[in-house]
Amino acid sequence: MSAKSFELLLQTAFAPETPQVFEEPAAAVYQQLEQALKQSRISKGANVSDEVGFRFERLRLGVAIALIKAYARLADNEGAKDVLGLLLEAVKAKNTREIDKIIQKKIGLFDNLYHEIFVNEQREHLLALFEQTLDATSKEELDDLILEGLEALQDIDFDAPQADDDDEPLDEDFLKSIQ
Repeated sequence: MSAKSFELLLQTAFAPETPQVFEEPAAAVYQQLEQALKQSRISKGANVSDEVGFRFERLRLGVAIALIKAYARLADNEGAKDVLGLLLEAVKAKNTREIDKIIQKKIGLFDNLYHEIFVNEQREHLLALFEQTLDATSKEELDDLILEGLEALQDIDFDAPQADDDDEPLDEDFLKSIQ
């Protein structure tokens, strides 16, 4: 997996906007986790462990942000926009405890993602990837999710008009029966 794939995932999710997720380039966030993992193999200690955890959380937040941004673009779901805002706030944290504190304060926002869900394969797939991202516990899992996310985003035409699930034509027999 490469830092470039992570960067591409964010760019694709935000296109045509430029992702403003991290202060540094997205590729650097990925590389910082790789460096922390390398350092952890060389030396042990709480500081090294904390650094790996923090770098992992930043990468996981970045993947989650990309997926929820794509979902928000597809679903026009207020809950998704709220979660995106929360994740963008959390990614600015300076340590893992601060990330947890920010997320825990507004954990209820995640429940709102499932309101207004209609049968739509692409939206369901993005939400499933988002959930898997939140559950991921290793860099390898995130690598797989980055690739799967990229593949999913390549298949979505964000410019295609999204059919409102409420706009299905009413059954003519039903209309006659209520008149």
